[in-house]
Amino acid sequence: MSVSPILVTGATGRLGRLVVERLVALRQPVRVLTRRPDAARKLFGSGIEIAAGDFADRASVEAASRGAGRLLLLSPISQTLASDQIAIANAAAAAGIGRIVKISGSDWTIEPSGNSISGDAHANVERHLRTLATEHVSLRPNAWMQVSLATTINQVLAGNPLFAANPEAGIGYIDARDIADVATHQLLADKVAGQTLKLTGPSVVTARQLAALLSVALKRPVALREKPLVAAPADADIEHCAVAQFAALIAAGRAATTTEVVATILGRLPRSVKAFISEHLAAEAALAG
Repeated sequence: MSVSPILVTGATGRLGRLVVERLVALRQPVRVLTRRPDAARKLFGSGIEIAAGDFADRASVEAASRGAGRLLLLSPISQTLASDQIAIANAAAAAGIGRIVKISGSDWTIEPSGNSISGDAHANVERHLRTLATEHVSLRPNAWMQVSLATTINQVLAGNPLFAANPEAGIGYIDARDIADVATHQLLADKVAGQTLKLTGPSVVTARQLAALLSVALKRPVALREKPLVAAPADADIEHCAVAQFAALIAAGRAATTTEVVATILGRLPRSVKAFISEHLAAEAALAG
C-alpha cells in the first residue's frame, strides 16, 4: 500500500490502542483523530501523527481525513454513534480515502433489528457505508474476552460465585487481540475479505462450562448461581441500557455462535477461553505479588 497514513478513530480505547500498536510495529504511518491528544501522545509517543478533533467538529474531521489512505472507524457506544461515524465516513469518502474498516456491533445485536440500541446504530452506519463508493468492510465481533469474560473472572477471584441468567446459554467469546489482528489485516490487505465479517472465538462456552474451567484453573470449586436479568432503570444512560440488552440477548442464546472467519483470514485459530483464563490468572497473580 502507499505511504499515506492510516487514520484511526477511537485510538485511545482498548481495541483502538491494539490496532495502532500493530500498525506501528509493522512500520505503517498512523494518524489518530482524538479529543485527547495528550493522552494519545503519552500512549504512542512520537511515532504517530495526532490530529486533535472531534466527530462533531466537521473542520477537524475533514482535516484529519485529508491525505489519509485508509480509515479504521471505531467509537464507543453513545447516543451519537451513528451520526458521528457517518460524519467521518463522509469526510473520508470526500477526501478520497480508499478503504474503511469499521468495527461494528456483534452480529446478534444487529440482526434482527429492534433488539439493541447499539446494534441498530451500527446497522445504520453499515447501511450508509454501502451507499458510498469507498471500499469498506464491517467487522462484527462477538462478546470480547477482555470485557465480559475478564469481569466474570475477577468476580470469581474476589470470592463470588459465577452468576448467569441462563447457565446453559453459550457465548462464542473472542479475544480483542484477534479482533485487532483481523482489523490490521483488513487495513493492509490488497482487498477486503467481504463487506461483513462475523468474528468469534473457536468454540461456544456456556456459563456452566466456564465455571468448570475456572474450577480447574483455580484448583477450587467455583459455584454457579442463576441470577435473573435486571432491566436498566428508566433514567439509565445509553451505555447501561445497551449492556442490559446485551445480557438479555446472551441469556436467550443469541451469542452462541462460531465462525471460521478469524482462522481463514489469519491462518491460525483464534485464542481460546481456556488460554485466556490461564493468561488472565497469571497476570493477576503477578500484580498481587
